Amino acid sequence: MGLRLTLQDGDKVLLDLPLSNSDWAPQTRDAFLRELEEMDSERICEICDFFSNRRRLEMVTHMVSGTDNSATFTELLRVAVNPKYISDLVNRAPRSLVTKDQRGYRVSPAGVGSFLLLSLGTSKVLEQLDSVKNGDKSFEEE
Repeated sequence: MGLRLTLQDGDKVLLDLPLSNSDWAPQTRDAFLRELEEMDSERICEICDFFSNRRRLEMVTHMVSGTDNSATFTELLRVAVNPKYISDLVNRAPRSLVTKDQRGYRVSPAGVGSFLLLSLGTSKVLEQLDSVKNGDKSFEEE
């Protein structure tokens, strides 16, 4: 058995899927295809586009690294250097992933979840696949 993607809410499993489709049972494949059909691809593209900008990613990383997923304008200015980037952070955030209030800027729970999946989740998958690839020399020519 290889890598799995599992998402839980307390004891409730929301998603549990092997990353290799050769490990999928027929009912798993059917459920996967249903989920793909129901997926809001426009929303997913907006989120990926938002996090594809290095400055926005750095500012969100800074906010999520704190205790309450927030930062003041001054704190973000240290990260972003340019005030235009900070305004871009909120203006480009889809569906309130990042909000501005009287105390500063805050990453919403949806923003934190998206950030963790795209950053740490992707990093861990790539690390694991790189270590597997580096350990498996069968693909190299002799």
